[in-house]
Amino acid sequence: MIGRAYRFAQILSLDIVIGVVILLRFFCAQFQVNPGWEVYVLLAATVWLIYTADHLRDAENSASSTRERYVFHRTHRKTLIIVFVLLLIGITPLIFFIPVVIFLGGLALAIFSFIYLLVQQRLSRWLSKELYVALVYSMGILMVPMFLSWTFHLTSFLLLFLLTFVNLTIFSWYEKIEDEKDGFQSIATQMNAIKLERMMLLLISIGLALSFLLIDITHIYFFIGFSIYGFMILFSGYFGRNKLYRAVGDGVFLVPILFEWL
Repeated sequence: MIGRAYRFAQILSLDIVIGVVILLRFFCAQFQVNPGWEVYVLLAATVWLIYTADHLRDAENSASSTRERYVFHRTHRKTLIIVFVLLLIGITPLIFFIPVVIFLGGLALAIFSFIYLLVQQRLSRWLSKELYVALVYSMGILMVPMFLSWTFHLTSFLLLFLLTFVNLTIFSWYEKIEDEKDGFQSIATQMNAIKLERMMLLLISIGLALSFLLIDITHIYFFIGFSIYGFMILFSGYFGRNKLYRAVGDGVFLVPILFEWL
């Protein structure tokens, strides 16, 4: 029962949404700011809308795909679109209750995302989807605590970006055969497998080194995250069973909840 519920949450990207909220709460606590519940709701809803729109598009573009997520989105397309529109309408009034600086930052990020989506096919040779998503994801989370505290922590941004990029790259690495079968482009389908594996291990090593040199609660979290991803590459046979890599990989973004009372 629990396994089925978790699979359903994965299909609907609810695990991603929960992870975003936990990460935002974690970094706001470290930066000692309180953005208000409206910001948490807006970020969670926006992430779900973006991921759902992306999955609906992919499901339509690959009608022959048998992946559970895309089959679900094709089957329930009309229902998901109705929920999408209702949620979009529902969160719109919240925009008037968030700090102006957060609204302006979110607007800039939305414009950047829209422009990228328009020229995604042309940029795919030079800018992988994983790189773009990692950048937007990191900016979307850290702009709230950084804007409200008027401080910029380069190491926190760099580490979150690296952690997210490695997460997405590992998923592409595991799902290379499926992506090729469905006609999807990913960093794994564009790069040599050996070079990609070496690149991931290099990025993980950089992340571990930076985290180790700056020991505090934030960097302890990053050290744990990069360590987990290292094990996922070294023991790919084990983590590949029953798509365990998905649960563990996205579970890294839930780890900060363990630091809530530290």
